[in-house]
Amino acid sequence: MIKFGTGGFRGIIASDFNEENIKLIAQALSDYVLEQESTKPICVGYDYRFCSDMAARWICEVLAANHIPSLLSDCATPTPVIMYATKNSHHDFGLMITASHNPYQYNGVKLFQAEGMDAEEKLTQKIEKKILKTKSFKEIPFESGIEQGWIKKRFFVDDYLNHITDFLNGKVNKKLRILVDPIFGTGALTLKKMFTIMGFESTTFINDKLDAYFGFKLPNPTKENMLEDSKLVVKEKYDLAIGTDSDCDRLGILDEKGNYVDANEILAALYYYLVRYCNQTGDVVKNLATSNLLDFVAKKLGYQCHQVDVGFKNISYGMKKYNALIGGESSGGLTIRGYIYGKDSTFSSALFLEMVSALNKPVSQIIKEVKRFAGYTKKIMEKNIQFRDREIILDYCKTHTPSFFRSVEKVEVLGQNYKYYFNDDNWALIRFSGTEPMLRICVEMPTIKEAEDTIHRIQEFINNAECVPA
Repeated sequence: MIKFGTGGFRGIIASDFNEENIKLIAQALSDYVLEQESTKPICVGYDYRFCSDMAARWICEVLAANHIPSLLSDCATPTPVIMYATKNSHHDFGLMITASHNPYQYNGVKLFQAEGMDAEEKLTQKIEKKILKTKSFKEIPFESGIEQGWIKKRFFVDDYLNHITDFLNGKVNKKLRILVDPIFGTGALTLKKMFTIMGFESTTFINDKLDAYFGFKLPNPTKENMLEDSKLVVKEKYDLAIGTDSDCDRLGILDEKGNYVDANEILAALYYYLVRYCNQTGDVVKNLATSNLLDFVAKKLGYQCHQVDVGFKNISYGMKKYNALIGGESSGGLTIRGYIYGKDSTFSSALFLEMVSALNKPVSQIIKEVKRFAGYTKKIMEKNIQFRDREIILDYCKTHTPSFFRSVEKVEVLGQNYKYYFNDDNWALIRFSGTEPMLRICVEMPTIKEAEDTIHRIQEFINNAECVPA
């Protein structure tokens, strides 16, 4: 069954992700577009994964057969490029072939709606219902679609990069020594161009060639992946290292000492910089897995932090609702007001480098300054675990609570996520990934020891749930 999770449809290549399913998705979307009487072209992009370029062509062939025009990227590109193209051209829909940060065996389809936003759940549910009813699809050869004018190729990157520069102050320390690791993803294309535009004179790229296996590691700037570059940062005396995922919408950072700067710290630092040093105003939006560091910074600055469910589409809608200055999540994605309604690590990298230049301080000192300003001393930890049966665990959560060391003051249920609140702004979260078969445990506690203990107790709770007879 084809389902769209928090980041679109994803499946294993040659299994769920195959030519027939991709064309069924395209036909179902075509039927919906025709019902809506939309006549605007659909922007279509793809990344470096196996079959991405082919899948993009398959989609365009089906759209063309249904007399729906498409604008196909003429090269592999990051996801935010297509989001911006959809927004900038005032199109009603956009499509991106990618599985984002998932392992190389996966590929998928992201759907965007007007303003270049991730498709809301109401829309994806309608598409899913149509897919179930769709037994065949129309198609014409790709070359025929080109000849008849239904398919046109476009290079979207330049307009996109120009849009990023509109949000920068143009004042950067060109001597910053920067190590960049796109993990064999499409960020290599846009980051090289962006840093050249900004004028940086000492940038070194590694893992920037086309490799659909992503070096046989997870194409995601996680702590584990980023720390592989730590020795190089110290040895070559880089001021910082930047890492991005395969479709360049997640960001990871190493400071000048080779220490990992997590997404919570990146988001809080940029918010702090924009308000305190750039005189910008506004609340902030985070998802329920993001640290309270952001809440503390917002409160100290005189603003409010709003919490939403997991999925960047929820961040985007929250930003619109509250006219927030910045929004982001603990997985490494963020955006700011007026930019695209989607996470973008080419943009966030450029903004982070602007901040480092403007404050003229090492990254480690900037993070310390932010935490000191906020009065934040807590520890946040996350762990991913495999599970056997989602429904069994969810049913167990409805009637049972983990044996926490602290007393639970409140339980918040958002979708398939359970967040437990304790005293003094401590919390624990059980959530299912919307894009991969993984359960994530996230906790924020006063000490590493208590954080580890809380994670251990939740793991035991999950084990107990799966031992209960159905």
